[in-house]
Amino acid sequence: MPNQRKARTARRTRSLLQRVIRPPSMVTQVEQALRQAIAEERFPEGKLPTEVELAEQLGVSRETVRLAAEALQRDGLIVKIRHRGTFTRPPKIGRIRSSKTRVIGYLQTDFLDAQGHEEVANRAISGRMLQGALEEAALAGFQLMVTRTTTQEWRRVVQALADSAHLQGLICVSYQEEKMLRRLVASGLPTVLLDEDTTVSGISSVRDDSLEGALQAIRYLAQLGHRRIAYAHWDRAEMNPSRPLGYRKGMRDAGLYRRRQWEILTELTEVGARRLVDRLLTLKPTPTALYCFNNTLAGYAIEELRRRGIRVPEDLSVMGAGGEEIPGLTCHQTDWYQMGRTATQILLRALENPKLIGRQIVQLPHTLHVGHTTSTPNNSDSRNKVC
Repeated sequence: MPNQRKARTARRTRSLLQRVIRPPSMVTQVEQALRQAIAEERFPEGKLPTEVELAEQLGVSRETVRLAAEALQRDGLIVKIRHRGTFTRPPKIGRIRSSKTRVIGYLQTDFLDAQGHEEVANRAISGRMLQGALEEAALAGFQLMVTRTTTQEWRRVVQALADSAHLQGLICVSYQEEKMLRRLVASGLPTVLLDEDTTVSGISSVRDDSLEGALQAIRYLAQLGHRRIAYAHWDRAEMNPSRPLGYRKGMRDAGLYRRRQWEILTELTEVGARRLVDRLLTLKPTPTALYCFNNTLAGYAIEELRRRGIRVPEDLSVMGAGGEEIPGLTCHQTDWYQMGRTATQILLRALENPKLIGRQIVQLPHTLHVGHTTSTPNNSDSRNKVC
């Protein structure tokens, strides 16, 4: 009987309480407000106020507005034109060649982690590339039709785009399958790869010079005096084989001994960073520097190291390889915005005169940015005591 009374009391207590619902983040609220305003065409001539003006109107920080605008830009709802502002549709400027609407497809591939959630680490890169492509298309009088897909749906979506009668050309971003690329060549649809490359004849590509960027990183760390340099690579190792090749070549060129266990595969997430640090701290001898696949992973790793009481850079130097801007992070960076513009320029030239434009392979260089997350190695015994 006492147990039954307790059960009845527990049921009554549960019925009186409702599940706590977390309110959406401030960025999400601003994004939703802007989406609604765009849908209701509240902005005169399709031009948005400046970030400062929007921040004042909404009572939030400029950074919150910027992050919300980046989400809208990734979805193709707004386009930013340098020195002119942000628009809900491309403004009529410059070299517009025809009043007839012409359309270029822009296919952005999103990657899912082991739990089926989108890995957001490459959003900063994809946003800048899209901005460059949108601006170049607008200058030429083309509309950019932005489509997002996953690696699982990529083949089906590409086929649907290839079958579209109103599409003049296609830019595929961050992913490709060579069998489908050959079909695109056979179909006659001009196609350019962005942030990706291929050996398929007839397909041009634009990406960063990952190998040279990695060489820069290892040279810089070696010049600081580091002899034990670990590398954290995306667990989708096939997506950018040039960067680990650059790491290995850089170690050889610097005369440094390289251990296989110093190359660690991980997700580009906070969970992946925790697992990375777990692995890193089991290595013997302990590395004195960590080179990460991109800036987001480097940022996550630094946060995790500091949570465990490991000082950056005093105990461990950490370096990124491009992507989002993280204040104070030592990294190498390329012009992702220009990559988007270049890919669109190549496609537009192919549309103008397909017979004169052959396959082009463009690699944009990286530039070293020295921050506060690297220093000369600490040669005291305290490095080994950390582990």
